[in-house]
Amino acid sequence: MEKKAVWITLIVLSVLFVIQIPFNLHNNAYYYATHMPHNNKQYPFVPILLGHYLPKNYVPGYQTKNYGATRGPIMMQVSKRNIKEKNDIFMLTEHTATYAPKEGDWLISRYGIYFDESGTYDDYSKDKGIPAYSKELVTRHLKNVQNEIKQNTPKPKVNLQWIWNIWFKIHYR
Repeated sequence: MEKKAVWITLIVLSVLFVIQIPFNLHNNAYYYATHMPHNNKQYPFVPILLGHYLPKNYVPGYQTKNYGATRGPIMMQVSKRNIKEKNDIFMLTEHTATYAPKEGDWLISRYGIYFDESGTYDDYSKDKGIPAYSKELVTRHLKNVQNEIKQNTPKPKVNLQWIWNIWFKIHYR
C-alpha cells in the first residue's frame, strides 16, 4: 500500500510540474527572450510585444501602452518623446521601431525599421525630410529597450531557458 501511495504521489507531482511549464514560459517571456542567443540584427523580445503585457518598471524612462482592443489580444507599444528635439518621438511595436522628428508629422516623415516574425530586421524605410542621425537613434533606443528589459525582469524560479529557445525557433521561424 505504501508503494502505491508513493507512485501516485510521484505521478501527481510530475503532472503538476508538466502543467506549469506553459505558465512559466508565458509569465517569464521577456526574461527568456532577452536572455536567448541571437544575432546582432535580431531582437527576440519584439515579437513578444504581441500577446504579453510589458510592465512599466521593465523599461524605465519609456512609456508602455497596450494599444490592442479591450477584449482582443495584448499589443504593447513602447515610446519615448523629446529625445533629440522637442516633440520628436521613438515608437516600438511588434512590427516596427520608428522615429519621427515631429510627432504631428508621424505619417508624413519618419524613419522605420521593420521586423519579421522572429524579431529580425533587414529592411528599413526613410521618408523625406528625416535627419541623418535617425537610423543610429532608432537602433540605439532599440538596444536600450532590450537592455532595460534584460536588467529589470525578475529571474524565473525555475529557469526553462532551453525549452524557450526550442519553442521560439519552432514558433517564430
